[in-house]
Amino acid sequence: MVDDLLFGRVTSFRREQGFGVITLDDGRDVKFDASDCTMIPEEGAAVRLRVGPARWGGGVKALHVEPRGTSPLFVQTPRELTLDERIAALQREHLVSALSEQAMTRLVADVFEGALGAASLLDVLDAFYLRNPASARSDGYFRHNRRFQDTSDDVLAEIAALVPGCRLPRQVALTLAGTIGTIGRLHVRQPDGREHTIEVESLDDIVFLVNDALREAGDPRRIYPLETDGGWHAYFVLSADRAARLAKVLPFATEPHEIN
Repeated sequence: MVDDLLFGRVTSFRREQGFGVITLDDGRDVKFDASDCTMIPEEGAAVRLRVGPARWGGGVKALHVEPRGTSPLFVQTPRELTLDERIAALQREHLVSALSEQAMTRLVADVFEGALGAASLLDVLDAFYLRNPASARSDGYFRHNRRFQDTSDDVLAEIAALVPGCRLPRQVALTLAGTIGTIGRLHVRQPDGREHTIEVESLDDIVFLVNDALREAGDPRRIYPLETDGGWHAYFVLSADRAARLAKVLPFATEPHEIN
């Protein structure tokens, strides 16, 4: 049974983990996840919320959290953020390394002819990372055109460099196909020495292979696909909490909670 609307204040929030505690006006403490908030939580913020049974661990948790000043009569549809607001959120949350005001000014002048115009946030990030490969490596960003084999001899090795400290499958051979729409067959060696071959139709197939290996290894990181036009692929290697924060401003092809 979901409680009626309650009021409280954020008393703790672990930004990197993406969860915290709200102390209600009646003194009770309620857990919450950042993904259930309509705003970026800040300690001390007055909020209004609905609570219900926690799925794990017993007790209750917040199901919906919003600033206290919003109307109690209906759930407001969040206003879509402008591109400038999305960029500001990335900077405020330190989600993109080295994306300073100065870096943005140079990027807009050099790449976008002085005005972002109809550019998307991914357009901005892709241009920034192409100019700043060290930041791309630090943030776990990588991208390729659909036929990735034209620009990379070993994508698995490229991905492994973005996931230090975890043993991943290694490429033994990539046999290219002669048919349109299929890349070929990838022969890999698993960390335990087993070898097998997978059919590869796109880079997503290799990303799925790596995510499966990360899951088996108990590694909290995953590779998250971003929304592109289909002619190219872009991804971030992230922990789940960082992915949830980034997904609030940057469209992902798959919701972070759907990638286990």
